[in-house]
Amino acid sequence: MKLITTAKELEKEFRRLTEQYDHFYWSTAWASSGSKPFNDLLTNKGKIQKIVVGIHFYQTHPDFIEAFLNDKKVHFIQQPEGTFHPKLYLFADKTDKWEIILGSANFTTAAFSSNTEASLLITHKDSNSAETYNNAIKLVDKTFSDGKTFNKLDLEKYHIAWKNHRQKIKSLSGQYGSKKRKPKPIHEVPMMNRSWSEFMTEVRNETSHGLDRRLRTIEIAKELFESVNHFNELSEDQRKFIAGIPNKLDIKGAEDWGYFGSMKGAGIFKNKIINKDINISNALGCIPNTGHITKGQYDNFINEFKKAFIGTRLEDAKNLTATRLLCMKRPDTFVCFDSKNRSALCKDFGIIQSEMDYERYWDDIVERIYDSNWWQNPKPKSETEEKVCDARAAFLDSLYYEE
Repeated sequence: MKLITTAKELEKEFRRLTEQYDHFYWSTAWASSGSKPFNDLLTNKGKIQKIVVGIHFYQTHPDFIEAFLNDKKVHFIQQPEGTFHPKLYLFADKTDKWEIILGSANFTTAAFSSNTEASLLITHKDSNSAETYNNAIKLVDKTFSDGKTFNKLDLEKYHIAWKNHRQKIKSLSGQYGSKKRKPKPIHEVPMMNRSWSEFMTEVRNETSHGLDRRLRTIEIAKELFESVNHFNELSEDQRKFIAGIPNKLDIKGAEDWGYFGSMKGAGIFKNKIINKDINISNALGCIPNTGHITKGQYDNFINEFKKAFIGTRLEDAKNLTATRLLCMKRPDTFVCFDSKNRSALCKDFGIIQSEMDYERYWDDIVERIYDSNWWQNPKPKSETEEKVCDARAAFLDSLYYEE
Protein backbone atom coordinates (compact mmCIF):
# COMPACT_ATOMS: atom_id res chain seq x y z
CA MET A 1 0.00 0.00 0.00
CA LYS A 2 1.25 3.47 -0.89
CA LEU A 3 -0.01 6.98 -0.18
CA ILE A 4 0.13 9.34 -3.18
CA THR A 5 0.01 13.03 -2.31
CA THR A 6 1.41 14.90 -5.33
CA ALA A 7 -0.01 15.45 -8.79
CA LYS A 8 3.29 14.42 -10.34
CA GLU A 9 3.32 11.08 -8.54
CA LEU A 10 -0.35 10.48 -9.33
CA GLU A 11 0.28 11.03 -13.03
CA LYS A 12 3.33 8.77 -12.91
CA GLU A 13 1.40 5.89 -11.33
CA PHE A 14 -1.54 6.23 -13.72
CA ARG A 15 0.74 6.11 -16.71
CA ARG A 16 2.61 3.07 -15.34
CA LEU A 17 -0.57 1.16 -14.56
CA THR A 18 -2.17 2.00 -17.91
CA GLU A 19 0.84 0.59 -19.69
CA GLN A 20 1.37 -2.41 -17.40
CA TYR A 21 -2.12 -3.91 -17.07
CA ASP A 22 -4.54 -5.25 -19.68
CA HIS A 23 -7.94 -4.62 -18.05
CA PHE A 24 -9.41 -1.38 -16.70
CA TYR A 25 -12.39 -1.15 -14.34
CA TRP A 26 -12.99 2.45 -13.28
CA SER A 27 -15.67 4.42 -11.51
CA THR A 28 -15.05 8.17 -11.18
CA ALA A 29 -17.19 11.21 -10.49
CA TRP A 30 -15.72 13.45 -13.20
CA ALA A 31 -13.33 13.28 -16.12
CA SER A 32 -11.71 15.61 -18.61
CA SER A 33 -9.39 15.51 -21.60
CA GLY A 34 -5.98 17.01 -22.26
CA SER A 35 -3.79 15.25 -19.70
CA LYS A 36 -1.11 12.65 -20.44
CA PRO A 37 -3.11 9.93 -18.61
CA PHE A 38 -6.10 10.79 -20.84
CA ASN A 39 -3.96 10.41 -23.96
CA ASP A 40 -2.67 7.09 -22.60
CA LEU A 41 -6.24 5.95 -22.06
CA LEU A 42 -7.12 6.71 -25.68
CA THR A 43 -4.06 4.77 -26.84
CA ASN A 44 -5.17 1.81 -24.71
CA LYS A 45 -8.91 1.92 -25.41
CA GLY A 46 -8.91 -1.79 -26.10
CA LYS A 47 -8.05 -2.50 -22.46
CA ILE A 48 -11.23 -0.90 -21.14
CA GLN A 49 -13.62 -3.41 -19.60
CA LYS A 50 -15.92 -1.02 -17.79
CA ILE A 51 -15.53 2.70 -17.11
CA VAL A 52 -18.21 4.74 -15.39
CA VAL A 53 -18.02 8.55 -15.30
CA GLY A 54 -20.37 10.88 -13.45
CA ILE A 55 -21.86 14.04 -14.93
CA HIS A 56 -23.15 15.71 -11.75
CA PHE A 57 -22.83 19.49 -11.68
CA TYR A 58 -21.66 19.32 -15.32
CA GLN A 59 -18.05 18.95 -14.23
CA THR A 60 -17.14 16.25 -16.75
CA HIS A 61 -15.76 17.91 -19.87
CA PRO A 62 -17.70 17.36 -23.13
CA ASP A 63 -14.41 16.54 -24.90
CA PHE A 64 -14.01 13.47 -22.71
CA ILE A 65 -17.53 12.32 -23.53
CA GLU A 66 -16.97 12.94 -27.23
CA ALA A 67 -13.89 10.69 -27.16
CA PHE A 68 -16.11 7.79 -26.05
CA LEU A 69 -19.35 8.37 -27.97
CA ASN A 70 -21.24 5.12 -28.61
CA ASP A 71 -18.58 3.17 -26.71
CA LYS A 72 -20.50 0.42 -24.94
CA LYS A 73 -17.70 -0.04 -22.42
CA VAL A 74 -17.89 3.55 -21.19
CA HIS A 75 -21.02 4.66 -19.38
CA PHE A 76 -22.05 8.05 -18.00
CA ILE A 77 -24.20 8.39 -14.92
CA GLN A 78 -26.18 10.92 -12.94
CA GLN A 79 -27.85 9.07 -10.11
CA PRO A 80 -31.27 10.49 -9.17
CA GLU A 81 -30.53 10.84 -5.44
CA GLY A 82 -27.33 11.95 -3.77
CA THR A 83 -24.16 12.53 -5.77
CA PHE A 84 -22.16 10.03 -7.81
CA HIS A 85 -18.77 10.59 -6.20
CA PRO A 86 -16.41 7.54 -6.31
CA LYS A 87 -12.80 7.71 -7.51
CA LEU A 88 -11.80 4.10 -7.93
CA TYR A 89 -9.44 2.88 -10.65
CA LEU A 90 -8.80 -0.88 -10.87
CA PHE A 91 -6.05 -2.11 -13.18
CA ALA A 92 -5.92 -5.90 -13.49
CA ASP A 93 -4.52 -8.88 -15.38
CA LYS A 94 -6.03 -11.59 -13.17
CA THR A 95 -8.00 -11.76 -9.94
CA ASP A 96 -4.73 -12.28 -8.13
CA LYS A 97 -2.70 -9.68 -10.04
CA TRP A 98 -4.04 -6.12 -9.85
CA GLU A 99 -3.60 -2.63 -8.44
CA ILE A 100 -6.12 0.01 -7.41
CA ILE A 101 -5.85 3.77 -7.06
CA LEU A 102 -8.45 4.95 -4.60
CA GLY A 103 -8.84 8.40 -3.11
CA SER A 104 -9.90 11.96 -3.84
CA ALA A 105 -8.66 12.31 -7.42
CA ASN A 106 -11.07 12.43 -10.35
CA PHE A 107 -9.77 11.62 -13.82
CA THR A 108 -9.26 15.30 -14.66
CA THR A 109 -6.43 17.46 -15.91
CA ALA A 110 -6.56 19.44 -12.67
CA ALA A 111 -6.04 16.27 -10.60
CA PHE A 112 -2.85 15.56 -12.53
CA SER A 113 -1.56 19.13 -12.37
CA SER A 114 -2.87 21.74 -9.91
CA ASN A 115 -5.18 20.05 -7.41
CA THR A 116 -4.23 18.89 -3.93
CA GLU A 117 -5.22 15.21 -3.85
CA ALA A 118 -4.62 12.19 -1.63
CA SER A 119 -4.88 8.66 -3.01
CA LEU A 120 -3.97 5.17 -1.92
CA LEU A 121 -2.30 2.66 -4.21
CA ILE A 122 -3.56 -0.76 -3.15
CA THR A 123 -2.25 -4.01 -4.65
CA HIS A 124 -3.01 -7.73 -4.63
CA LYS A 125 -0.19 -8.11 -2.13
CA ASP A 126 -1.99 -6.14 0.59
CA SER A 127 -4.12 -7.70 3.33
CA ASN A 128 -7.72 -8.66 2.50
CA SER A 129 -6.81 -8.41 -1.17
CA ALA A 130 -9.47 -10.86 -2.38
CA GLU A 131 -12.24 -8.99 -0.55
CA THR A 132 -10.93 -5.64 -1.78
CA TYR A 133 -10.85 -6.83 -5.37
CA ASN A 134 -14.37 -8.28 -5.23
CA ASN A 135 -15.83 -5.14 -3.63
CA ALA A 136 -14.17 -2.98 -6.27
CA ILE A 137 -15.62 -5.09 -9.09
CA LYS A 138 -19.05 -4.97 -7.44
CA LEU A 139 -18.96 -1.18 -7.26
CA VAL A 140 -17.95 -0.80 -10.89
CA ASP A 141 -20.53 -3.36 -12.03
CA LYS A 142 -23.32 -1.69 -10.06
CA THR A 143 -22.54 1.84 -11.21
CA PHE A 144 -21.96 0.68 -14.78
CA SER A 145 -25.46 -0.83 -14.91
CA ASP A 146 -26.91 2.47 -13.64
CA GLY A 147 -25.18 4.48 -16.36
CA LYS A 148 -25.62 4.70 -20.12
CA THR A 149 -23.63 5.04 -23.31
CA PHE A 150 -23.75 8.54 -24.76
CA ASN A 151 -24.62 9.18 -28.39
CA LYS A 152 -24.26 12.40 -30.40
CA LEU A 153 -27.67 13.74 -29.34
CA ASP A 154 -26.88 13.08 -25.66
CA LEU A 155 -23.63 14.99 -26.06
CA GLU A 156 -25.31 17.95 -27.76
CA LYS A 157 -27.82 18.28 -24.91
CA TYR A 158 -25.11 17.88 -22.29
CA HIS A 159 -22.85 20.43 -23.98
CA ILE A 160 -25.55 23.10 -23.81
CA ALA A 161 -26.05 22.55 -20.08
CA TRP A 162 -22.29 22.33 -19.48
CA LYS A 163 -21.69 25.65 -21.24
CA ASN A 164 -24.52 27.39 -19.38
CA HIS A 165 -23.20 26.23 -15.99
CA ARG A 166 -19.50 27.01 -16.52
CA GLN A 167 -19.52 30.48 -14.97
CA LYS A 168 -21.54 29.31 -11.98
CA ILE A 169 -18.92 26.68 -11.23
CA LYS A 170 -16.01 29.06 -11.86
CA SER A 171 -17.42 31.84 -9.71
CA LEU A 172 -17.83 29.53 -6.71
CA SER A 173 -14.08 28.94 -6.82
CA GLY A 174 -13.42 32.65 -7.19
CA GLN A 175 -12.43 32.25 -10.83
CA TYR A 176 -13.76 34.95 -13.12
CA GLY A 177 -12.30 35.33 -16.57
CA SER A 178 -8.78 34.16 -17.47
CA LYS A 179 -7.03 31.54 -15.38
CA LYS A 180 -3.84 33.59 -15.79
CA ARG A 181 -5.03 35.78 -12.95
CA LYS A 182 -4.96 34.29 -9.48
CA PRO A 183 -8.57 34.04 -8.30
CA LYS A 184 -9.73 35.70 -5.11
CA PRO A 185 -12.39 33.78 -3.15
CA ILE A 186 -15.80 35.45 -3.05
CA HIS A 187 -15.78 35.76 0.73
CA GLU A 188 -12.56 37.81 0.52
CA VAL A 189 -14.05 40.42 -1.83
CA PRO A 190 -15.50 43.12 0.49
CA MET A 191 -18.03 44.64 -1.90
CA MET A 192 -19.47 41.30 -2.99
CA ASN A 193 -20.45 40.49 0.58
CA ARG A 194 -22.15 43.75 1.53
CA SER A 195 -25.74 43.36 2.66
CA TRP A 196 -28.35 45.60 1.05
CA SER A 197 -28.43 47.71 4.20
CA GLU A 198 -24.65 48.12 4.15
CA PHE A 199 -24.70 48.92 0.46
CA MET A 200 -27.35 51.62 0.96
CA THR A 201 -25.43 53.10 3.88
CA GLU A 202 -22.36 53.48 1.68
CA VAL A 203 -24.41 54.92 -1.17
CA ARG A 204 -25.93 57.55 1.13
CA ASN A 205 -22.57 58.40 2.67
CA GLU A 206 -20.71 58.68 -0.61
CA THR A 207 -23.35 60.62 -2.51
CA SER A 208 -24.13 62.85 0.52
CA HIS A 209 -26.26 65.66 -0.98
CA GLY A 210 -26.04 64.28 -4.50
CA LEU A 211 -28.21 61.17 -4.18
CA ASP A 212 -31.39 62.79 -5.49
CA ARG A 213 -29.44 64.37 -8.35
CA ARG A 214 -27.91 61.04 -9.30
CA LEU A 215 -31.31 59.39 -9.23
CA ARG A 216 -32.65 62.16 -11.45
CA THR A 217 -29.90 61.41 -13.99
CA ILE A 218 -30.98 57.78 -14.07
CA GLU A 219 -34.63 58.81 -14.36
CA ILE A 220 -33.97 61.08 -17.35
CA ALA A 221 -32.04 58.36 -19.19
CA LYS A 222 -34.84 55.87 -18.55
CA GLU A 223 -37.47 58.27 -19.83
CA LEU A 224 -35.46 58.96 -22.97
CA PHE A 225 -34.94 55.28 -23.78
CA GLU A 226 -38.61 54.51 -23.20
CA SER A 227 -39.73 57.38 -25.46
CA VAL A 228 -38.31 55.83 -28.65
CA ASN A 229 -37.75 52.48 -30.31
CA HIS A 230 -34.19 53.23 -31.40
CA PHE A 231 -31.43 55.35 -29.93
CA ASN A 232 -31.02 57.32 -33.16
CA GLU A 233 -34.59 58.55 -32.90
CA LEU A 234 -33.53 60.76 -30.00
CA SER A 235 -32.41 64.33 -30.60
CA GLU A 236 -28.72 65.18 -30.61
CA ASP A 237 -28.80 66.64 -27.09
CA GLN A 238 -30.75 63.66 -25.80
CA ARG A 239 -28.17 61.28 -27.26
CA LYS A 240 -25.37 63.38 -25.80
CA PHE A 241 -26.96 63.24 -22.36
CA ILE A 242 -27.15 59.46 -22.43
CA ALA A 243 -23.58 59.24 -23.77
CA GLY A 244 -22.19 61.45 -20.99
CA ILE A 245 -21.29 64.34 -23.29
CA PRO A 246 -21.92 68.10 -22.69
CA ASN A 247 -25.32 69.05 -24.06
CA LYS A 248 -28.05 71.70 -24.04
CA LEU A 249 -30.91 69.43 -23.03
CA ASP A 250 -33.59 71.64 -21.49
CA ILE A 251 -34.81 69.32 -18.73
CA LYS A 252 -34.52 69.78 -14.98
CA GLY A 253 -31.53 67.73 -13.85
CA ALA A 254 -29.94 67.47 -17.29
CA GLU A 255 -27.04 69.59 -16.04
CA ASP A 256 -25.86 66.49 -14.16
CA TRP A 257 -25.16 64.56 -17.37
CA GLY A 258 -21.63 63.85 -16.08
CA TYR A 259 -22.81 61.63 -13.23
CA PHE A 260 -22.06 57.92 -13.74
CA GLY A 261 -19.15 58.54 -16.11
CA SER A 262 -18.29 61.65 -18.08
CA MET A 263 -17.18 61.06 -21.67
CA LYS A 264 -16.40 64.75 -22.19
CA GLY A 265 -12.89 64.06 -23.48
CA ALA A 266 -13.78 61.16 -25.79
CA GLY A 267 -13.67 63.07 -29.09
CA ILE A 268 -14.10 60.17 -31.50
CA PHE A 269 -16.95 58.74 -29.43
CA LYS A 270 -18.58 62.19 -29.25
CA ASN A 271 -18.51 62.54 -33.04
CA LYS A 272 -20.10 59.13 -33.49
CA ILE A 273 -22.93 60.15 -31.17
CA ILE A 274 -23.44 63.50 -32.93
CA ASN A 275 -23.45 61.86 -36.38
CA LYS A 276 -26.00 59.22 -35.31
CA ASP A 277 -23.78 56.24 -36.09
CA ILE A 278 -26.22 53.43 -36.82
CA ASN A 279 -23.95 50.83 -35.25
CA ILE A 280 -24.22 52.44 -31.82
CA SER A 281 -28.01 52.54 -32.14
CA ASN A 282 -28.04 48.89 -33.22
CA ALA A 283 -25.79 47.98 -30.32
CA LEU A 284 -28.11 49.51 -27.74
CA GLY A 285 -30.97 47.65 -29.38
CA CYS A 286 -29.30 44.39 -28.36
CA ILE A 287 -29.80 45.19 -24.68
CA PRO A 288 -33.37 44.64 -23.44
CA ASN A 289 -35.08 47.26 -21.30
CA THR A 290 -36.02 44.73 -18.63
CA GLY A 291 -35.12 41.22 -17.51
CA HIS A 292 -31.87 39.40 -16.90
CA ILE A 293 -29.10 40.28 -19.36
CA THR A 294 -27.15 37.34 -20.76
CA LYS A 295 -23.58 37.13 -21.96
CA GLY A 296 -24.93 36.51 -25.47
CA GLN A 297 -26.88 39.77 -25.45
CA TYR A 298 -23.83 41.63 -24.17
CA ASP A 299 -21.64 40.05 -26.87
CA ASN A 300 -24.13 41.13 -29.53
CA PHE A 301 -23.98 44.67 -28.16
CA ILE A 302 -20.17 44.71 -28.28
CA ASN A 303 -20.04 43.28 -31.81
CA GLU A 304 -22.33 46.04 -33.08
CA PHE A 305 -20.63 48.77 -31.06
CA LYS A 306 -17.17 47.86 -32.39
CA LYS A 307 -18.36 48.38 -35.97
CA ALA A 308 -18.70 52.09 -35.26
CA PHE A 309 -14.97 52.44 -34.60
CA ILE A 310 -13.40 50.42 -37.40
CA GLY A 311 -10.41 52.34 -38.71
CA THR A 312 -10.08 54.54 -35.61
CA ARG A 313 -7.79 54.30 -32.63
CA LEU A 314 -10.81 53.15 -30.62
CA GLU A 315 -11.18 50.03 -32.71
CA ASP A 316 -9.50 47.77 -30.13
CA ALA A 317 -11.28 46.04 -27.28
CA LYS A 318 -10.27 48.67 -24.72
CA ASN A 319 -12.82 51.23 -25.93
CA LEU A 320 -14.76 51.24 -22.68
CA THR A 321 -16.88 54.26 -23.61
CA ALA A 322 -19.39 51.51 -24.31
CA THR A 323 -19.86 51.02 -20.58
CA ARG A 324 -21.36 54.50 -20.22
CA LEU A 325 -24.09 53.60 -22.71
CA LEU A 326 -24.66 50.24 -21.03
CA CYS A 327 -24.86 51.92 -17.64
CA MET A 328 -27.53 54.35 -18.84
CA LYS A 329 -29.54 51.67 -20.66
CA ARG A 330 -29.42 49.17 -17.78
CA PRO A 331 -28.11 50.78 -14.57
CA ASP A 332 -29.24 47.75 -12.58
CA THR A 333 -26.59 45.62 -14.30
CA PHE A 334 -23.77 47.81 -15.61
CA VAL A 335 -21.39 50.36 -14.13
CA CYS A 336 -19.47 52.86 -16.23
CA PHE A 337 -15.80 51.87 -16.00
CA ASP A 338 -13.70 55.02 -16.27
CA SER A 339 -10.55 56.75 -15.02
CA LYS A 340 -12.30 58.10 -11.91
CA ASN A 341 -13.46 54.78 -10.47
CA ARG A 342 -11.29 52.07 -11.99
CA SER A 343 -8.53 52.09 -9.38
CA ALA A 344 -10.71 51.75 -6.28
CA LEU A 345 -13.19 49.40 -7.97
CA CYS A 346 -10.50 47.00 -9.16
CA LYS A 347 -8.78 47.02 -5.78
CA ASP A 348 -11.97 46.21 -3.87
CA PHE A 349 -13.17 43.61 -6.37
CA GLY A 350 -9.76 41.95 -6.32
CA ILE A 351 -9.11 42.29 -10.06
CA ILE A 352 -6.26 43.58 -12.19
CA GLN A 353 -6.77 47.13 -13.42
CA SER A 354 -4.52 47.06 -16.46
CA GLU A 355 -5.63 45.90 -19.89
CA MET A 356 -9.34 45.91 -19.09
CA ASP A 357 -11.28 45.09 -22.25
CA TYR A 358 -14.76 44.02 -23.33
CA GLU A 359 -14.33 40.38 -22.33
CA ARG A 360 -12.81 41.16 -18.97
CA TYR A 361 -15.43 43.80 -18.24
CA TRP A 362 -18.12 41.11 -18.37
CA ASP A 363 -16.13 38.33 -16.70
CA ASP A 364 -14.38 40.36 -14.02
CA ILE A 365 -16.99 43.01 -13.24
CA VAL A 366 -20.49 42.08 -14.40
CA GLU A 367 -20.24 38.48 -13.22
CA ARG A 368 -19.03 39.69 -9.83
CA ILE A 369 -21.93 42.13 -9.67
CA TYR A 370 -24.34 39.29 -10.41
CA ASP A 371 -22.81 37.23 -7.58
CA SER A 372 -22.79 40.07 -5.04
CA ASN A 373 -25.01 39.79 -1.99
CA TRP A 374 -26.39 43.34 -2.29
CA TRP A 375 -27.28 42.70 -5.93
CA GLN A 376 -28.90 39.31 -5.43
CA ASN A 377 -30.77 40.18 -2.24
CA PRO A 378 -31.91 43.81 -2.33
CA LYS A 379 -34.36 44.79 0.41
CA PRO A 380 -35.42 48.38 -0.28
CA LYS A 381 -37.31 50.00 2.58
CA SER A 382 -38.36 53.27 0.98
CA GLU A 383 -39.18 54.85 -2.36
CA THR A 384 -35.64 56.20 -2.59
CA GLU A 385 -34.16 52.78 -1.94
CA GLU A 386 -36.46 51.32 -4.60
CA LYS A 387 -35.00 53.77 -7.11
CA VAL A 388 -31.45 52.94 -6.06
CA CYS A 389 -32.29 49.26 -6.35
CA ASP A 390 -33.28 49.76 -9.98
CA ALA A 391 -29.86 51.32 -10.62
CA ARG A 392 -27.75 49.49 -8.03
CA ALA A 393 -24.88 48.48 -10.32
CA ALA A 394 -24.51 52.02 -11.66
CA PHE A 395 -24.14 53.33 -8.11
CA LEU A 396 -20.81 51.54 -7.79
CA ASP A 397 -19.52 54.61 -9.59
CA SER A 398 -20.41 56.81 -6.63
CA LEU A 399 -18.84 54.35 -4.18
CA TYR A 400 -15.53 54.15 -6.01
CA TYR A 401 -15.31 57.64 -7.52
CA GLU A 402 -11.98 59.35 -6.84
CA GLU A 403 -11.06 62.90 -7.79
